[in-house]
Amino acid sequence: MGRLKWFLYLCAVLLIVIPTSIFLIFDGVTFPTTLSNTSINTAILLVILGKIITIYEKKKENKSLAPDIGIIIGVSIVLVTRFV
Repeated sequence: MGRLKWFLYLCAVLLIVIPTSIFLIFDGVTFPTTLSNTSINTAILLVILGKIITIYEKKKENKSLAPDIGIIIGVSIVLVTRFV
C-alpha cells in the first residue's frame, strides 16, 4: 500500500508540473481550460486517494488520524469550490 500511495502522489505532482513546465519553457503554447481544469481536479483526487490510503494504514497501527482527515476535508472543500 505504501508504494501505491507514493505513486498516486507522484502522478498528482506530475499532472501539475509537466503542463506548467511546458507552458514556461515554450513561448506561445496555450492549453485549453478543460485540460487545465481536468488535470488539476485529477491531481486533487489522487492526493485525496493517497490520504485515504494513509488513513487506512494509520488505522491499523492505532495512530492519530486527525491531521490526515483534516487534510482530506480541506482538499475536498477546494475540489468542491472549483466546481461552483
